[in-house]
This record gives sequence, structure tokens and C-alpha cells, in this order.
Amino acid sequence: MNPTFGLVLAGGGAKGAYQAGAIKYLAEIDFVPHIIAGTSIGALNGAVLATNLNFQNAANQLDVMWRCLGKANVIQPDRGAIAQLASYIIQTSLPTFGAWATKLLESIGIRSNSKSIFDPASIETFLSRAVDPQQLRNGIELWVAVFPSLNISELQYDPAMLLIDMIRAKMGQDAHWLHVQAAQSDRQIYDILLASAAIPLAFPQREINGNIYVDGGFADNVPLGALAAQGCTHAIVIHLENGVIWNRHQFPNQTVIEIRPQDSINKSDVPLYGDAITFLDFSSDRIELLKQRGYADAKACLEPILRTLQIESDRQRSLNILQNRTQQLVDDSPVY
Repeated sequence: MNPTFGLVLAGGGAKGAYQAGAIKYLAEIDFVPHIIAGTSIGALNGAVLATNLNFQNAANQLDVMWRCLGKANVIQPDRGAIAQLASYIIQTSLPTFGAWATKLLESIGIRSNSKSIFDPASIETFLSRAVDPQQLRNGIELWVAVFPSLNISELQYDPAMLLIDMIRAKMGQDAHWLHVQAAQSDRQIYDILLASAAIPLAFPQREINGNIYVDGGFADNVPLGALAAQGCTHAIVIHLENGVIWNRHQFPNQTVIEIRPQDSINKSDVPLYGDAITFLDFSSDRIELLKQRGYADAKACLEPILRTLQIESDRQRSLNILQNRTQQLVDDSPVY
């Protein structure tokens, strides 16, 4: 047998710091994946890991990246986009005031053609510094999940289009798995990674080979299927929720170990609100807490497995010694 070991990184915004902590422990026990798959922030974490063939160095690099994220202000609201969204809501709910609202926004100079609430420039710059395309091409095989958005050229991506994509995902529209190393250019490498993390309305869609993509978490937040399709036999999955709707039985031919938060890592238990504020909290204290939680949960999950493997290894070694010595006795010449 020649097993292939994979690493699957789920999506979850700023909660991705949890994965950095878990990966630090994986590196300490000398785990090295042959192939990686990720969605959203998991895709970005995966790109940093795939860039460096020495997994211990890659884990350290990921830890440094998250430390820098805590100091950098990568979430920059786009005033123009927020104004557009406000205008859309006003025009939809109060059509009588639609024209007046549009003129008001234009008069105070905050109307723009932006298609996302947050300015993507900061995260694009940060990604270009964290991931070198040439090193990535020579690194660990990386796949990311993206969701094919409904592309209607006459319409902008607004809350109505978001609702349509959500319905399409619920009705069974599959995510696409993109092989990052198959990208045709450096620019396309970044676009593929940013597409997987393009939370609708928050960050802009990305066009790749004529298709428009948004966050892969719409349809496949745990892209183990991408690795199974490549023949991966064993995988460690790092979740960012302690309760995830995911059918393990869809992968009967894969041996899977799941690392997940033992307790909720959301800042609030209020539905939607708790997810939203946790997704966007890149503060240093929060990142450090999540890294510590990830390390502790990975250790709690894997230590019993490692002990069991060690016991079995010791048992097998003792059995081999006993068999060898028994055979020596059998082969010995009789004593008269």
C-alpha cells in the first residue's frame, strides 16, 4: 500500500487563525501532507502551507502571517459600496424616495462603482506578500473550492443576486474545485485564491477562464471531495465550527481524522450576528486566542491516536522479536 495523506482546511473568515494553531501541532508531530484542499480562508492558509515544501517552516510562516494580520488593518470598508447598498435597500423598500436617496449620496461624494463592501486592495497586497507564485508552483499540490455565481452581464451583484446564488446552492449547484498550480499566470493564481474567499457583497467576485466565482463555502466548505478525486486515501480535516453539517459517509474509501473546536469559537451565540462579527475580527488578541485553541484541540484529538499507534508499534516490535527468536530456536542444531 502507498497511502496519500491530505490536509483539508474549512472556511470561516478570521476564525482561520484556529487552523494556524492546529497546524503548528501537526508540524511538531512531523505530519507532512502530500496534497492540500481549502475553502475561503482555508484556501489562503493552504496557499501559505503549499508554498513551502518544508512543512515545519510552512507552519512557522503561517503563524507569522496571522501575527501580521493582527497588526495590519486588512478589513477596510468601501464607503462608496456601503452607500450603494444603502441606496439599493432604500429604493427597494421605499421606492418613492429612491431618486432622492441616490442624488443625496452623489452630492456628498460617497457614491462609487465598487462592487463590494470592503476594499479588496489591502487583502490583495497582503496575499501577494505571503504567497510567492513560483514557490507555490513548485510546492505541495493545492486545490480550492469556489462557487460559480450566476453571471448576468446587465445586473450587478446585489442582495437579490446573493439570494439567487444561495437558492442555487441549496438546490444542489456544486462548487468547482480548481487546481491552483494549473493557473495560467501569476495573476490567475491570486484570482483563484481570492475567488475562494470572495464572500458575496463583502468582497468582489473573480473571473477565471470566463466563469464568475464567489466564496466556495456556499456549496463546499469542507472540500475533501477534491482530494478524494485525486486518489487521496487519508486526510486530516480542520473545521472552524464545533458543529458542521457534513456527511462523513460520502467518503467510505478515505480514512479521515477531524479536528474541530471543542467549544464554540464564535464571539457570540446570537445566530448570524455571532458568525458575522467573528468572521471579521482580525484583532491581535482574538487571533492569538484562536491559535491557542487550535493547538490545544489538535493535541487533544491526536495524542490518543498517537499513543495507540505507539502501543501497536511496540506490540508489533515485540512480536517480531519473539518470532525471530523462536525461529532461531527451531533452526538450532539439536544438542545430544
